[in-house]
Amino acid sequence: MDREMLKKTAFFQGLSDEELETALAFFDARESAYEKGDTIKPIHTPFTRFALVLQGRVQVYTDDLDGNQMMMAHVEKGGMFGESLSYLKQEEAVYALAVTPCRILWLHPGNIRLLQPKTPLESLLIHRFIQNLAGRALSMNDRIQILSRLTLEEKLKAFLSLYQKRHGMEFTLPFSRTELAAYLGANRSALSRALSQMQKKGLISLDGRRITLHSPMDS
Repeated sequence: MDREMLKKTAFFQGLSDEELETALAFFDARESAYEKGDTIKPIHTPFTRFALVLQGRVQVYTDDLDGNQMMMAHVEKGGMFGESLSYLKQEEAVYALAVTPCRILWLHPGNIRLLQPKTPLESLLIHRFIQNLAGRALSMNDRIQILSRLTLEEKLKAFLSLYQKRHGMEFTLPFSRTELAAYLGANRSALSRALSQMQKKGLISLDGRRITLHSPMDS
């Protein structure tokens, strides 16, 4: 386990070596490795632990009523998933897949549930867990803002608007076409048509995953 990398993550940032070891024991931390394409968390199995991605990229999915795959989250190195479901001991029809070879640090929320910190470090860890949940709620609000749009082009504009605010007028999309379609709740063919129409209108230019916005996207 790469302790120095852990101390650079938002969750464990600023901890001394001794504090980090205490924190890992507090969460009964366990590391696992996965190959590209592996199912990290199968559908209809509970999240008994939440995950911190140490290496690679993970995507969390659910299926809609018609059996179409919908992406719930895209998680990169240093990011986390499964916090809410593991804390609530709740089973949902979600599953997580390794987009690349991954290393995952699995953390148990049992001591968090007690909400009775015995030390300042435990108070800090509980605070960061709650802070992470709040950030996840804001992220889901962004997702709702995207999916509430009526047309696929409007959804794309809302999605690109978020990335424009974070990365400027030119950036690399984090998804393939298939993955982006799953994120937007569309099929790949419809997504390709919508992107082509946006290029014909002069709104964007695409070079693989690299995208240039020629005017600010309406959010």
